Amino acid sequence: MKHRRLASTLGYLLFALAFCSSCETKVVKYHPMLGGLPGSESNTPVVRSDNYVDPTLVAPDKLVVEDPVTKKKTLTAKTGRHLMGHIYNALAANDKETFVNQILSTQTKQDCAERNVEPGACFDELVRRKDDVVALFNAMPAGEYTPGVYVSNLGPKAERIQVEGLGAKDLTWTGIDIVMEKGNWKLRWFVGR
Repeated sequence: MKHRRLASTLGYLLFALAFCSSCETKVVKYHPMLGGLPGSESNTPVVRSDNYVDPTLVAPDKLVVEDPVTKKKTLTAKTGRHLMGHIYNALAANDKETFVNQILSTQTKQDCAERNVEPGACFDELVRRKDDVVALFNAMPAGEYTPGVYVSNLGPKAERIQVEGLGAKDLTWTGIDIVMEKGNWKLRWFVGR
Protein backbone atom coordinates (compact mmCIF):
# COMPACT_ATOMS: atom_id res chain seq x y z
CA MET A 1 0.00 0.00 0.00
CA LYS A 2 2.85 2.33 0.91
CA HIS A 3 4.66 1.59 -2.35
CA ARG A 4 1.54 2.23 -4.39
CA ARG A 5 1.01 5.66 -2.74
CA LEU A 6 4.69 6.51 -3.25
CA ALA A 7 4.52 5.46 -6.91
CA SER A 8 1.34 7.46 -7.42
CA THR A 9 2.87 10.56 -5.82
CA LEU A 10 6.04 10.13 -7.86
CA GLY A 11 3.93 9.78 -11.02
CA TYR A 12 2.08 13.03 -10.28
CA LEU A 13 5.35 14.79 -9.53
CA LEU A 14 6.89 13.63 -12.84
CA PHE A 15 3.75 14.70 -14.72
CA ALA A 16 3.83 18.16 -13.06
CA LEU A 17 7.53 18.59 -13.88
CA ALA A 18 6.94 17.57 -17.51
CA PHE A 19 3.96 19.89 -17.80
CA CYS A 20 5.73 22.89 -16.22
CA SER A 21 8.83 22.47 -18.34
CA SER A 22 6.70 23.04 -21.43
CA CYS A 23 5.25 26.30 -20.01
CA GLU A 24 6.43 29.53 -21.57
CA THR A 25 6.49 32.98 -20.03
CA LYS A 26 5.82 35.73 -22.51
CA VAL A 27 5.49 39.48 -21.94
CA VAL A 28 2.40 40.61 -23.84
CA LYS A 29 2.50 44.28 -22.90
CA TYR A 30 5.07 46.30 -21.01
CA HIS A 31 5.06 49.98 -21.88
CA PRO A 32 6.33 52.12 -19.00
CA MET A 33 5.95 55.88 -18.94
CA LEU A 34 8.53 57.44 -21.28
CA GLY A 35 9.34 53.95 -22.59
CA GLY A 36 8.71 54.92 -26.18
CA LEU A 37 11.05 57.92 -26.22
CA PRO A 38 14.16 57.68 -28.39
CA GLY A 39 17.17 56.53 -26.37
CA SER A 40 15.15 55.33 -23.38
CA GLU A 41 16.47 52.21 -21.68
CA SER A 42 14.88 49.57 -19.53
CA ASN A 43 15.95 46.25 -17.97
CA THR A 44 12.79 44.74 -19.45
CA PRO A 45 12.22 45.19 -23.18
CA VAL A 46 9.37 47.55 -24.02
CA VAL A 47 6.55 45.55 -25.59
CA ARG A 48 3.48 47.35 -26.91
CA SER A 49 0.31 45.47 -27.67
CA ASP A 50 -1.03 46.41 -31.08
CA ASN A 51 -4.56 45.38 -30.08
CA TYR A 52 -5.18 48.20 -27.58
CA VAL A 53 -6.92 51.30 -28.91
CA ASP A 54 -7.09 54.31 -26.59
CA PRO A 55 -10.75 55.42 -26.55
CA THR A 56 -9.75 59.03 -25.80
CA LEU A 57 -7.74 59.40 -29.00
CA VAL A 58 -9.73 61.32 -31.57
CA ALA A 59 -8.33 62.59 -34.85
CA PRO A 60 -8.33 66.41 -34.86
CA ASP A 61 -10.60 66.50 -37.91
CA LYS A 62 -13.15 64.32 -36.06
CA LEU A 63 -13.51 66.59 -32.99
CA VAL A 64 -15.95 68.83 -34.86
CA VAL A 65 -17.91 67.35 -37.75
CA GLU A 66 -20.23 69.63 -39.70
CA ASP A 67 -23.08 68.29 -41.81
CA PRO A 68 -22.60 69.82 -45.29
CA VAL A 69 -26.34 70.16 -45.89
CA THR A 70 -27.72 71.34 -42.52
CA LYS A 71 -24.46 72.97 -41.32
CA LYS A 72 -25.17 71.42 -37.90
CA LYS A 73 -22.02 70.71 -35.88
CA THR A 74 -21.45 67.53 -33.93
CA LEU A 75 -18.79 67.83 -31.22
CA THR A 76 -16.77 64.97 -29.75
CA ALA A 77 -15.20 65.43 -26.31
CA LYS A 78 -13.56 62.24 -25.02
CA THR A 79 -11.28 64.19 -22.64
CA GLY A 80 -11.51 67.36 -20.59
CA ARG A 81 -8.98 68.88 -22.96
CA HIS A 82 -11.31 68.29 -25.92
CA LEU A 83 -14.13 69.97 -23.99
CA MET A 84 -11.91 72.94 -23.16
CA GLY A 85 -11.16 73.37 -26.87
CA HIS A 86 -14.86 73.31 -27.68
CA ILE A 87 -15.62 75.92 -25.01
CA TYR A 88 -12.84 78.18 -26.26
CA ASN A 89 -13.92 77.81 -29.90
CA ALA A 90 -17.57 78.51 -29.09
CA LEU A 91 -16.57 81.69 -27.26
CA ALA A 92 -14.24 82.78 -30.07
CA ALA A 93 -16.94 82.20 -32.71
CA ASN A 94 -19.72 83.62 -30.48
CA ASP A 95 -21.56 80.33 -31.09
CA LYS A 96 -24.19 80.29 -28.35
CA GLU A 97 -26.32 77.63 -30.05
CA THR A 98 -23.54 75.02 -30.17
CA PHE A 99 -22.54 75.91 -26.61
CA VAL A 100 -26.03 75.38 -25.24
CA ASN A 101 -26.86 72.31 -27.32
CA GLN A 102 -23.58 70.38 -27.20
CA ILE A 103 -21.23 71.78 -24.55
CA LEU A 104 -23.44 72.58 -21.57
CA SER A 105 -24.46 69.57 -19.47
CA THR A 106 -28.04 68.48 -18.95
CA GLN A 107 -27.64 69.02 -15.19
CA THR A 108 -26.63 72.65 -15.71
CA LYS A 109 -29.57 73.19 -18.07
CA GLN A 110 -31.87 71.72 -15.39
CA ASP A 111 -30.37 74.10 -12.80
CA CYS A 112 -31.10 76.99 -15.16
CA ALA A 113 -34.71 75.83 -15.59
CA GLU A 114 -35.18 75.62 -11.80
CA ARG A 115 -33.97 79.23 -11.49
CA ASN A 116 -36.06 80.42 -14.47
CA VAL A 117 -32.91 81.35 -16.38
CA GLU A 118 -32.29 80.55 -20.04
CA PRO A 119 -29.26 78.26 -20.57
CA GLY A 120 -27.97 80.86 -23.04
CA ALA A 121 -27.31 83.09 -20.02
CA CYS A 122 -24.49 80.69 -19.10
CA PHE A 123 -22.87 81.43 -22.44
CA ASP A 124 -23.36 85.17 -21.91
CA GLU A 125 -21.66 84.87 -18.52
CA LEU A 126 -18.66 83.12 -20.07
CA VAL A 127 -18.43 85.79 -22.77
CA ARG A 128 -18.44 88.42 -20.01
CA ARG A 129 -15.72 86.51 -18.14
CA LYS A 130 -13.76 85.38 -21.18
CA ASP A 131 -10.49 86.60 -19.66
CA ASP A 132 -11.02 84.29 -16.66
CA VAL A 133 -11.75 81.35 -18.97
CA VAL A 134 -8.64 82.02 -21.07
CA ALA A 135 -6.46 82.45 -17.96
CA LEU A 136 -7.66 79.09 -16.61
CA PHE A 137 -7.14 77.32 -19.92
CA ASN A 138 -3.64 78.84 -20.22
CA ALA A 139 -2.84 77.45 -16.76
CA MET A 140 -3.82 73.95 -17.89
CA PRO A 141 -3.09 73.82 -21.64
CA ALA A 142 -3.18 70.02 -21.81
CA GLY A 143 -6.33 69.79 -19.69
CA GLU A 144 -6.20 66.91 -17.22
CA TYR A 145 -2.78 65.89 -18.56
CA THR A 146 -1.11 69.16 -17.50
CA PRO A 147 1.48 68.79 -14.71
CA GLY A 148 0.21 70.43 -11.51
CA VAL A 149 -3.43 69.85 -12.46
CA TYR A 150 -5.45 67.42 -10.39
CA VAL A 151 -8.49 65.40 -11.36
CA SER A 152 -10.90 64.43 -8.62
CA ASN A 153 -13.95 62.21 -8.85
CA LEU A 154 -17.18 64.03 -7.98
CA GLY A 155 -19.44 61.03 -8.37
CA PRO A 156 -20.64 58.72 -11.10
CA LYS A 157 -19.47 60.13 -14.45
CA ALA A 158 -18.43 63.47 -12.95
CA GLU A 159 -14.95 64.92 -12.47
CA ARG A 160 -13.25 68.13 -11.43
CA ILE A 161 -10.13 69.25 -13.27
CA GLN A 162 -8.38 71.82 -11.09
CA VAL A 163 -5.16 73.81 -11.02
CA GLU A 164 -3.59 73.89 -7.57
CA GLY A 165 -0.59 75.47 -5.90
CA LEU A 166 1.30 78.38 -7.45
CA GLY A 167 -0.38 77.84 -10.81
CA ALA A 168 -3.73 78.82 -9.27
CA LYS A 169 -2.41 81.88 -7.41
CA ASP A 170 -3.71 84.55 -9.81
CA LEU A 171 -6.73 82.67 -11.15
CA THR A 172 -10.34 83.64 -10.45
CA TRP A 173 -11.52 80.25 -11.67
CA THR A 174 -9.23 77.37 -10.74
CA GLY A 175 -10.98 74.49 -12.47
CA ILE A 176 -13.97 73.05 -14.26
CA ASP A 177 -16.48 70.40 -13.34
CA ILE A 178 -17.34 68.05 -16.19
CA VAL A 179 -19.97 65.33 -16.61
CA MET A 180 -19.98 62.35 -18.98
CA GLU A 181 -23.16 62.23 -21.07
CA LYS A 182 -23.67 59.72 -23.87
CA GLY A 183 -19.94 59.12 -24.26
CA ASN A 184 -18.85 62.78 -24.30
CA TRP A 185 -17.75 65.18 -21.58
CA LYS A 186 -20.04 68.16 -21.00
CA LEU A 187 -19.50 71.31 -18.94
CA ARG A 188 -21.11 71.34 -15.51
CA TRP A 189 -19.53 74.70 -14.61
CA PHE A 190 -16.37 76.50 -13.57
CA VAL A 191 -14.87 76.28 -10.09
CA GLY A 192 -13.58 79.23 -8.06
CA ARG A 193 -11.69 79.43 -4.83
